Amino acid sequence: MKKRNWKEVFMTAFDVLFVLILCFVILLTTMLVTKGDGGEAFTGYSLNLPLLCAVVLALAVYLGFMLKVSIGMLRKLIRHYFAEKGEPGKEAE
Repeated sequence: MKKRNWKEVFMTAFDVLFVLILCFVILLTTMLVTKGDGGEAFTGYSLNLPLLCAVVLALAVYLGFMLKVSIGMLRKLIRHYFAEKGEPGKEAE
């Protein structure tokens, strides 16, 4: 059985908690942004166009950053894998 690296365990726990906290913040923000008087029955959401544009922009920036970092880390991982195994075709020369 492979011994677990504490750094990997910590990073996995941090990733999970980050996603859970992000979901909580989004739900809490949605709840706080919707304006209800408290006395009326809630019939639906009202659309605030500037707020919607800000959220879409924030999501686009976040996804762009995550894609850039993820692709960079994937390339680094692939380079590291092939450096250990040796590149195919190099042995034949």
